[in-house]
Amino acid sequence: MNAATLYRLALGADRKPDAWQAALATDAWPRVLIAPTGSGKTAAVTLGWTARLLHSPDATPRRLVWCLPMRTLVEQTARAVEEWLRKLATDEVDSEGRLPRPEDVHVLMGGVDANGWLERPERPAVLVGTQDMLLSRALMRGYASSRALWPMEFALLHEDAQWVFDEVQLMGAGRATSAQLDAFRQSEAERARPDGRAAGAWSRSLWISATLDPDWLATVDHPAPAAAAVVRVDADAAPGGRLAKLTRAPKRLTRSPAVPASAKKADIADYVGRLADEIVSAHRDGRMTLAIVNRVDRAQTLRDAIEKRLPGRPAAAPALALVHSRFRAADRAREMATALDADGANPHGRIVVATQAIEAGVDISAAVLFTELAPWSSLVQRFGRANRYAEFPDGADVRWIDLLQPAADATASDKDTEELARPYETAELQAARDRLTGLTDVAPVHLPPPGDIDPPRRVIRRKDLDDLFDTDPDLTGFDVDVSPYVRDADDTDIRGLWRDPSEANDDPPRPGRDELCAVSIGTAGKWMDKLPHKGRSLLFQRDPQWRRRDGRTGTAPPGWMRLEGRPWPGLVLLAYPAAGGYRETAGFTGDPKDVPEPISGLATLGAGAVPHSSAAPAQPEAKVEQFERHPRKQENSAAAPVQQEAEGHDEDPLSGIDAIVPLADHLRHVAAEADSLCAALDVDPAARDAVVRAARWHDLGKAHEVFQDTMRRGLDGRAVEPGVLLAKTAGRPRHGRPYFRHELASTLAFLKHEGWSRDADLVAYLIAAHHGKVRLNLRALPREAAPKDGRAGARFARGVWEG
Repeated sequence: MNAATLYRLALGADRKPDAWQAALATDAWPRVLIAPTGSGKTAAVTLGWTARLLHSPDATPRRLVWCLPMRTLVEQTARAVEEWLRKLATDEVDSEGRLPRPEDVHVLMGGVDANGWLERPERPAVLVGTQDMLLSRALMRGYASSRALWPMEFALLHEDAQWVFDEVQLMGAGRATSAQLDAFRQSEAERARPDGRAAGAWSRSLWISATLDPDWLATVDHPAPAAAAVVRVDADAAPGGRLAKLTRAPKRLTRSPAVPASAKKADIADYVGRLADEIVSAHRDGRMTLAIVNRVDRAQTLRDAIEKRLPGRPAAAPALALVHSRFRAADRAREMATALDADGANPHGRIVVATQAIEAGVDISAAVLFTELAPWSSLVQRFGRANRYAEFPDGADVRWIDLLQPAADATASDKDTEELARPYETAELQAARDRLTGLTDVAPVHLPPPGDIDPPRRVIRRKDLDDLFDTDPDLTGFDVDVSPYVRDADDTDIRGLWRDPSEANDDPPRPGRDELCAVSIGTAGKWMDKLPHKGRSLLFQRDPQWRRRDGRTGTAPPGWMRLEGRPWPGLVLLAYPAAGGYRETAGFTGDPKDVPEPISGLATLGAGAVPHSSAAPAQPEAKVEQFERHPRKQENSAAAPVQQEAEGHDEDPLSGIDAIVPLADHLRHVAAEADSLCAALDVDPAARDAVVRAARWHDLGKAHEVFQDTMRRGLDGRAVEPGVLLAKTAGRPRHGRPYFRHELASTLAFLKHEGWSRDADLVAYLIAAHHGKVRLNLRALPREAAPKDGRAGARFARGVWEG
């Protein structure tokens, strides 16, 4: 099926691919794609990949990974891809089932996301996520993810995946990391071929943007892409065509008279008030006005100031929306729905106040655009939100706000100038200011090329990546901090949620994506500093050593503990509402007086949270093997995601399935499933043999007396012949010995059988790591008690005792 047919089916009968878009469906992919704003890059890449899956599946990575700098773009991209795949899910297009279905689109954006892509690695899938979520997982330190899942995520992102890095100019430290990881994968691919090993479907990378210089991708291990690997879309290749019209759509540029006199609180308040007056006055009735400022707190204040200046009767006023990255999902969706209201539900149009969250490809078009001075690449993206589709024959008005104008005052201090420039550097804004001077129109055809970009502060090397393979914390309980490789140091987030303490029961609270709010580390720290001393008792982090039998510790919910020290990147922070910090109409404010309405964990099931106590329905004896092959499918018709975040160190939740499964049968089932999966993935014979052999041994440790005691106590009165070893039982009792891990017992049994030969190390590692809780190190947990009853002095770890 050719690209023209795919475009017609996915995008509509009147849509035909341009030559460069059609080439992505047939030709070798470039390394860099530079195309104007609004040219259809997202559709071109996604549909080009689907076309290649149809006609060249063996040469096409089965996972398409959209790595995006901002949450707003993630949601928009995921919705678009789901809709395209829904339209292509027909026998006419995909009679052999090679394409992903809408349910194969997975969003990684913080919280307990659906991890079906981990359970079905043989399925084609589209992953859409922020660079925080994806790059941290590519470094085996996945933010807001379970430690036990880190290796699985790492593996699937570095194998058989086509990475797409969009809006590269906004990636900061992630830009160099993306290039370095690509260099490491290419090196592995080259090393594999001379050895005669199957190279596999190695991951590839594509960087795309309207403002991108290929030299930005040059790092110590990754040379800048060659000219032959760069596609530059020429809008004038077809004079009078769609792209030519878009790049010449008029956008008149003027300077706004509203500027802050200084960074003092009173002067900023005065500036926001005068800017609000100008925005309301400039608004064109029935159209959209967009005001972009550089800081969330300023956007929140500006939105409130505009609301006070609009007519008191809602029917007489334009709609008003606030767009930034510090909202919970439902509040963000409400504001985005207003911002994206292209159908014009309000006859007076709409005014949208936004931060950088609106820059990256958000599909809106304003008749009037206000923007604070920003780095040049950011300004180009902001200009792209005005008259985006050339729908305003009289053009758009663009007004820029000179934040550096006070610097011309001899009394202005460097500190004052730096504060006004935040979160950017003064030099970045000065360079952009120089480029704006003399411009009267900012249509793409009039803009100068992209300039230089700051070099990365830190670059990950191969040794650093190898060190990250060990996912155990150090002796003090801390992990290696990968945040310098993910985002710039002043641009890292935690994720907060608010829960009512009265909801707490025996099950640990599981964060749902709907209730999580991204918060910058600096803002979170200021919020905590505003809390009274006792207020710290309202903030909690996950307890890495929690066991279900531990229950609650003090005021903390089960599975959580009081926050220790300052926040760190990737932290999931649970707060009781009394800590404040969030207002539904403004997002995260950091004001303890703003007490949010908590979102019940059970109310977020549709967004990926699953109650820990949900049990599998009863399985008829004849269906036990089917359950063994697809347990999650049986537990929930909606294909429940992998959930291990709240699982204690001595729990085996999938060993209690309301069905009795003998250990011998279970080992046979898993070996058969492993062999089938290896066949589907075309795994080379040596690796396939290791995987299947590990599957035959992986649960032999369940023969241990501790585990068998647990199985017998979970029979719930069902009859089982004496002497039959069980792998799964009806109930979910707890192990009698704290921290017991059956996979460690399996590993030790296998190594003893093999005479502790180093040739057996790979199989032993696969056996040990199959739950992700025992990997490279064998060390007792800090709270683990030593053996008693005559075994004093015996070595022990994870509930397994020597002797």
